[in-house]
Amino acid sequence: MKIKVKYKNIDTDKRKCRVCGYIYDPEKGDELRAISPGILFEDLPDNWRCPVCKYPKGQFIIVRKEI
Repeated sequence: MKIKVKYKNIDTDKRKCRVCGYIYDPEKGDELRAISPGILFEDLPDNWRCPVCKYPKGQFIIVRKEI
């Protein structure tokens, strides 16, 4: 008998820069740009850029975890 295992990809609310790998974590915020902890990535200003490589928000992907 085969057991079927289902995985769910859960959004962690973290976003990863495709260019340099920097991860924006809303629990930490962005101290360099005075973004307080608790601010979701989607709520960042449109002109916010990666603090490491300066690429725009459009270069970030969703970080998911499997459960």
